[in-house]
Parts: sequence; structure tokens; C-alpha cells
Amino acid sequence: MYKPGYSVSRRGFLALSLGRLAVLPAACSHPEPPPRFADLRFTHLPPMVLRAGRLDVQESYQSPLRPPNVEQEMPLPPARAARQWAFDRLQTSGESSLTVLMTILDASVTAKYLGVQKGLKGAFKTDQSERYDANLEATVELIDPSTGITLAQASAKVWRHVTVPENASVNDRDSAWFSLIEQLMGDFNNQMESSIRSYMVNYLSPRTFG
Repeated sequence: MYKPGYSVSRRGFLALSLGRLAVLPAACSHPEPPPRFADLRFTHLPPMVLRAGRLDVQESYQSPLRPPNVEQEMPLPPARAARQWAFDRLQTSGESSLTVLMTILDASVTAKYLGVQKGLKGAFKTDQSERYDANLEATVELIDPSTGITLAQASAKVWRHVTVPENASVNDRDSAWFSLIEQLMGDFNNQMESSIRSYMVNYLSPRTFG
């Protein structure tokens, strides 16, 4: 039916149809697959061998599992990375009945939403819209199980942060989170190893020093 004020030529109709077909694949494209992250291990580093018979790891930190905390959403939460660090880097020699106990005191990651510029000026730039602050604190103790007395103790407390832009995808955010924990664990490894070698040196097996 003819409608006044609206007409399309055959050439225009073909162009319009082809334009719609060109848009169709983009509209039906599949979402980007989630990234796969390798396990964060520390087996490439020599273990620290303590003159003890048992290694335990416990978490006194309890995540609130709600905003502003986000560690429960991360592909690699700090607590899991710290636990793996303990099993990779701490060993016991079996020379005594002493217990090596690593306690995770803090393994939180909190989100802070940053202000982004609105309006015409904001349309021409990309702001950092979110900041994530990661914290990790732990102690390593050598305990006499017969008395419950701590014979030696080392500790580490580290923190890092990262920001992500307002146009970041979920995959971009997950990758930023993983890099954040990698850097956090690098700091933790250096600080805890230094503390163990300083304050628990009398209980380190000669195997630690090669």
C-alpha cells in the first residue's frame, strides 16, 4: 500500500536489505569465552624445610561474601593462593614432633567505585571506574604440640591495588584480578621468606640451604 511521504526505490531497497544482512552476524556473534588461568604455583622455588613433623594451614579470616568484598567472585582468591604457597614452599624434615602452622589472618579484596566524567567531555575519554584493594596477612609458627607453646614465628603483611577502565568487560576484569593476585603473592613470598629466614633460622633444616 502506498504511504504518502515514504518511498523507496529498488536500488534503495537492495541497499537497505544488504545493510541489514551485514548487521546480522554482529548481532548473532557469540560472547567472548572466559579466559583460562594457569594455577599459581611456587614449585620453581626451593622449599624451606623446617625441623618439624607436620604442616597445617588454617584460615582465621572469614569473608563476608558481600560488597564491598569481591574475593568470592575472583578466579583466584588470595586465601587459596596463600594456601597453595604454604604447601609448595614449606616442608617438614620429620626430625621432630613439632608442628608448622600457617594462619591466614586477612585475605580480603574490596571494590571501590570511582567517579567517571559524564556528558560531552566524558564521551571522548575512558575513565578508570573501579579500584580493587587486595590484602594478605599471615603468620607461620613452629609449635610444640605437647605444650602448645610457639617456639618461633614469622609473619608477612602485603597489599596491592589495581584499577580497571569503565569499558572493561567481565573477562578484562577477571584478567586484572588474576594479575593483581600474582603481584600480591610475589610480594608475600618475598616478605614471608625473609621473615622465616630471620626469625626461624634455628629451626631450618640444612636442606634449605642446599
